[in-house]
Amino acid sequence: MPTNRLERFAHNLDWNLLRTFVVVVEEGSITRAANRLLLQQPAVSMALKRLEQSVGHRLIDRSPGRFELTEAGERLHALCHDIFTAIVRLPEAMQPSSEDIAGHITIHSVSHAMNPAWDRAIADFFRLHPRVTVGVTVETTTDVIRSVERGVATLGLSDGIIPDGLEKVPFCYERYALYCGRGHRLFGARDARLEDLRGEPYVSFLADVLGGPHMGPVTAVRAVGSFGQQVRALAFNVEEVLRLVVANAGIGMLPAHLTGVALTAGELWQLPPYDDLPVAETFRITNPGSALNPAERAFLTHMAEVPPWRWGEPHQSG
Repeated sequence: MPTNRLERFAHNLDWNLLRTFVVVVEEGSITRAANRLLLQQPAVSMALKRLEQSVGHRLIDRSPGRFELTEAGERLHALCHDIFTAIVRLPEAMQPSSEDIAGHITIHSVSHAMNPAWDRAIADFFRLHPRVTVGVTVETTTDVIRSVERGVATLGLSDGIIPDGLEKVPFCYERYALYCGRGHRLFGARDARLEDLRGEPYVSFLADVLGGPHMGPVTAVRAVGSFGQQVRALAFNVEEVLRLVVANAGIGMLPAHLTGVALTAGELWQLPPYDDLPVAETFRITNPGSALNPAERAFLTHMAEVPPWRWGEPHQSG
């Protein structure tokens, strides 16, 4: 395409169409995209049609039971990712750099991503840079990854399958065990077997879904042990999963180092398997394409050498 035509294309393109396209792809549905954008479904369909006319390519193959990006759609979605990452970081990237660093850091994290060495390093960082501020948002695995991909978050703390386009460093390793509440039929049983758990209602994290995009070692134990197929309750944070297990909504897997108080109080009981418990890895993730402000650059440099933390083995109440 000649240069003058390229310039006309950029001048005439409605950039809001790109945002609509990205939301449609993320939601995998015109209807869900319309709900998220607070628009009517025909308006979203028309926006997609206008974008396809502008770029001269069909972007999404839509037919009954089918919703897939075309090759052109894949290329445009990748470009949109870079465009929006740059745009969302513009205000931060324009902050002046100086010895007296100021600025805001945004951390998006799954619940209870814990590393004592990280906490000590954060304390040291704010002693060095008292004008820096930080905001922490607790989200689901999918949302943390999406926030980092979009450049909304300086850094993410997330388990799950991390996309290749993001940089990841181990943050902590948590050993999970299976528990029931006081009212469960196996509470207090020391001879329970794995086969006794089949068909038991289960309390699950949103990311711990059989067949889901972020299946990990915790999900694998459920599959091998043939329990947890009947999911009675879903939650995205540890506190809610623990509360629901204690309330006997179902059995559930929990980080063993966070269950000590409830075990001692007689609110939880550990169930099999007792050996070879799954270890879930949480990563520190960043987007190498994000434009960072001076505070963010200083923070990532300061935290770069923090080692991952390994939590200890679970313990059983008496």
